[in-house]
Amino acid sequence: MDYEIAFDQDENAYRIYTGYEFAAIGEWVSDYVRDLDVIQRVLMAARLAENEKETTEFKHGPFDVILSEEGVSVSRQVDLDSAEEEIKAMFDSQESFYQTSTDGIQAECGLEDLINMIENWHEVLQ
Repeated sequence: MDYEIAFDQDENAYRIYTGYEFAAIGEWVSDYVRDLDVIQRVLMAARLAENEKETTEFKHGPFDVILSEEGVSVSRQVDLDSAEEEIKAMFDSQESFYQTSTDGIQAECGLEDLINMIENWHEVLQ
């Protein structure tokens, strides 16, 4: 997985930037995997999944995270109620052209990629 850890001047904090395919993972780690305690819990869950084939689930804000032996799956729920009028305006009166969804965005990657990202993230945060 390609990612970049960079300083965001608007937020005055470091963030992980990924391609669109892994956006949910980068956003979850940037926003919720910041404290040493959470970093350790995520790394421990990844090691348990890798070595003991144990599945761990996290719920952080709008993110649902599942770590299993197959890898990590991150889903970010989206509330489109506030954007519904804008969407309708974009399509004028052709409401049948779009279908709103609250499924949000999802991303998956392997455990090794996640572990490497979080270890690099931890080094940056120190």
